[in-house]
Amino acid sequence: MGAIFIALVAGWFLGPTVLKRIEGFFADRTSMIQGSPQLALDAMARLSGFREGKSGVVLSFNADEVASLLIHSDSARLLEGTAGLSIKMEEGKIKASSRISTSDFPELLHQEGIPDFLPDTVSISVEGAIVPLTSEEVGLAVYGAQVSFIPLPSAMIPALLDVFSVGMENGYPGAVIKLPLPSDISGAFILHDRLFLLR
Repeated sequence: MGAIFIALVAGWFLGPTVLKRIEGFFADRTSMIQGSPQLALDAMARLSGFREGKSGVVLSFNADEVASLLIHSDSARLLEGTAGLSIKMEEGKIKASSRISTSDFPELLHQEGIPDFLPDTVSISVEGAIVPLTSEEVGLAVYGAQVSFIPLPSAMIPALLDVFSVGMENGYPGAVIKLPLPSDISGAFILHDRLFLLR
């Protein structure tokens, strides 16, 4: 927490040159690339067997397996301009972090409350919890977001997600991202540090 606070203060008061150096320091030491193609294959095999009814009524994945599925599975599609992805789950919450190129998302720099001295590549993170929506979808209720380690007010989160063309569910307070469930899966939730799927 102390290191993040130092980065935040330096970014606001010392300007873009120092911020770029600090961003590079953290980028070198904190990989945004998690999981592997092999983990994705193994997780997909477990999911296929689960959907066919070969293993109980509950299936769980850890953070590395979730990241592997999001990055390396056949259906994975990271946004253009995105470099890597990191997933962390704890106490029923999920945090997703990535690095993006501001040249690929220039509208990010025009959002009120986001400083215009951001470097060419910045870290973006969102934090939330899974909530039920329909029999075919769950939602990720996003209640926290950071850009270059700078926390954003909750009122800005919908506008931030809109920059990335993320589909949001209407009628809910705040920002709820729609997530389709795989066929034959009836629900999903996070408990402690694992994602659970229900058949």
